[in-house]
Amino acid sequence: MQNSITKQTFVLTLALVAFPAFAQRTEQPTPPTPPTGSTTDTTPRTLSFSDLDVNADGKVSKDEAAADARLTSHFAQVDRDGDGQVSETEFATGHQTTGSSTPSR
Repeated sequence: MQNSITKQTFVLTLALVAFPAFAQRTEQPTPPTPPTGSTTDTTPRTLSFSDLDVNADGKVSKDEAAADARLTSHFAQVDRDGDGQVSETEFATGHQTTGSSTPSR
């Protein structure tokens, strides 16, 4: 019987000593930083010609341009020779004034 009371006393004492230590934690945990490029990263990223030229053939096709909404919406204007592909020169010309893949006017 004495052994049971001793265990209960020990557990109660431990709880009383430990509880204030837990109760005093007031700082909020820092949320983890999302990895770059995650879906929570809403910063628009300007893609370079080499980023878009996935197959490294020196041209950006309409399929490759789909990665850049601005280039996609202005593809026909940037594709000055109308061959259905944007060369690095055409990309640079369309990119020159605005700092994006949107053509300058």
